[in-house]
Amino acid sequence: MSGRWTFHEDIKPVQKKEERGMVTSDRLRKAEIFQGLSEEELKRAAPFCQEQSFPKGAFLCEEGSRADKFFILEEGSVSIRFQKGVNFCIQTPGKILGWSFLVPPNRYTASAQALVPSRVLVIKSPDFYELVHQDAKMGLKVMENLAQIVANRLKTFVDVY
Repeated sequence: MSGRWTFHEDIKPVQKKEERGMVTSDRLRKAEIFQGLSEEELKRAAPFCQEQSFPKGAFLCEEGSRADKFFILEEGSVSIRFQKGVNFCIQTPGKILGWSFLVPPNRYTASAQALVPSRVLVIKSPDFYELVHQDAKMGLKVMENLAQIVANRLKTFVDVY
């Protein structure tokens, strides 16, 4: 892809205020992928998440690059852009992006760019698989949520375009 883009490869926790530093069950409860999980399940999921901030204009992921993590928007606004010129925007906290990590060939099908300074929670694919395999009931609920998210996104995409 083009060298003009700013792409953040490393996932490192950012310096943050005390109350934002730790990923808690309260933060995960707002994420669409974790809807319906118990407090105990959310607490087990929290250590698998890392916070990352992106400045305006930075790319969270680039279309065609290896999909090895997904993102939960906590704050800000992210533009999803497809190479063919199709764009849409995710502004709602709790929405996920980057679910291409689940499907071979594990490449992002769109680029995601921060429209304003944005904060996300990141879950790397090996951590996600470990999480859903730890507890079959919890894993099934997360995968059901993910299937619904993907179906809704595809329906929205078809309806709009």
